[in-house]
Amino acid sequence: MRIGLDLRPTEVGFKAHAGRGTGRYTGELVDAMEALASEGSELSLVPIHSKELQKSSLDRCLVNYLPFGARTIESQYLFPRRLSSLDVDVIHFFAHGDAPARAVMPQIVSVLDLIPLKFPELYKADKPNARFKFARWLEYEAIRSSIGVVAISESTKADVVDLLKIPEERVMVTPLAVAPRLLEQVSEYQQANISQKQQRQRLGLPEDEELLLYVGGIDPRKNVPFLCDVLAELLKTRAPDAKKLRLLLAGGIEKDDQYPLLLSRISSLGISDSVTLLGFVPDEDLVSLYQAADLFLFPSLYEGFGFPVLEAMACGTPVIAGNNSSIPEVAGTSGILLPDKDKAAWVSAISALLGRPESLYKLSLAGVAQARHFSWKRTAERTFEAYQRFAASDSGSSSHFPIRAVLNSRPNSRKRAVS
Repeated sequence: MRIGLDLRPTEVGFKAHAGRGTGRYTGELVDAMEALASEGSELSLVPIHSKELQKSSLDRCLVNYLPFGARTIESQYLFPRRLSSLDVDVIHFFAHGDAPARAVMPQIVSVLDLIPLKFPELYKADKPNARFKFARWLEYEAIRSSIGVVAISESTKADVVDLLKIPEERVMVTPLAVAPRLLEQVSEYQQANISQKQQRQRLGLPEDEELLLYVGGIDPRKNVPFLCDVLAELLKTRAPDAKKLRLLLAGGIEKDDQYPLLLSRISSLGISDSVTLLGFVPDEDLVSLYQAADLFLFPSLYEGFGFPVLEAMACGTPVIAGNNSSIPEVAGTSGILLPDKDKAAWVSAISALLGRPESLYKLSLAGVAQARHFSWKRTAERTFEAYQRFAASDSGSSSHFPIRAVLNSRPNSRKRAVS
C-alpha cells in the first residue's frame, strides 16, 4: 500500500506551519515513520512536496485573474484535480485544514485540535460571520470525507466524536513526543553535570533571582495576561527578604496582534521590571532555557496536545499548568494542575514551591519519568496501525459521516481526567 505524505507543512511559507506545532508534528512523525519503514513494512511511504503539486499554467492564470474566491477555488477544485494524478493509494494530510472538503482519493487527516469550533469568538475577529462559518464547514467536510481520523490526544478524539459526530471507530489516537534532538541535548547536559547556574550564565539570565518561565504564543486562548496578574499578586505578597521574582516570556510574539495589549497589561500592573520578553528562542537554546527556570507555567485554556508541557518535563523543569483539555494526559500526575483563571490557586501553588528545593526536585524527577512515556517511534507505530485499520475497513473508498449543525452554538468545554 502506497501512502502519500503531505509534507507541505514542513515548507517555509506554507500557511506558517513550518517551525510551529503542525510543522514540528509533521517533520518529527515523518522522520520516525521513515525509520520504522526502513526496518521492514508492507507500507510504502511517498513524500509529497509542493513541487509534486505545482499549478499548471492554466491553473495559475485562472487563480491570478479571479476577481474573488481565488484561494477557495485553488484549494477546493484545482488542488484536488492535481492530487488525483498522484500514484498513491491513500494520502495523509497532517492538518485537516490542508485537506480538500471532498476527497478525490482515500484520505486520512490528522486533527490537532478543534479550537475554532470550541472558541469561535476568539477566531472570528473581524471576519464576516458567513465567511468564518464557510471556512469551518470546508474544514469539517474534509474530516468527514476522510476514511479515518488521527487525533493527537484523547481529548482531541473526544472533540471529534462529540462535536462532529464522527464514529469512534474512525478515530485513532497517536500521542506526540519530545523531539529526539532535545532529548539528546538533555542527556549531554546531564552527563556534563551542567548546573542551573551555568545554564543561566550561558543565556545571560539573572543568577540570583527566582525565574518563572512561559514558552509559547499569546493568542487569547493561551491566557498569558492571566500570568501577569498572578505575577503582580506574587510580588505584592513576597516576603521582604525573599529573592527577586522574574517572569520570562519566550516566543516570537512581537508581530502578534495581542502584543500591544500584553505590553499595556504589563505596564498597567506595574510589573515591567519583573518581566523579560525573550522573543524567539532557537532550538539549540531551548533546553538551557527550560533548565534555567525554577518553574514552568502554562495557563493555556485549551491544547490539542501541549508540546511545551512535555518539553519542560523532559528537561526536568517542574510544571504548573491548567487542568483542561489534553494537558492532564500529557502531565499525568507529575505536574501540578490547577483550575483555569483561579488566581488565588495559582499564587498559592507557586508560593508553596518557590524556595523549597526538595519539593521542586521531586516534581522535576516525576516530570522526567512522565516524559519518557512518550516517543515518536511509538507515535509512528500507532500511525501505521491507523493506516492499516482505515484502509482495511474502507476498502479504498471514502466515507461520509453524519454531522450536525455545530457552527451556530458554542459547545461547553470538556475536561478529561487521566486514570
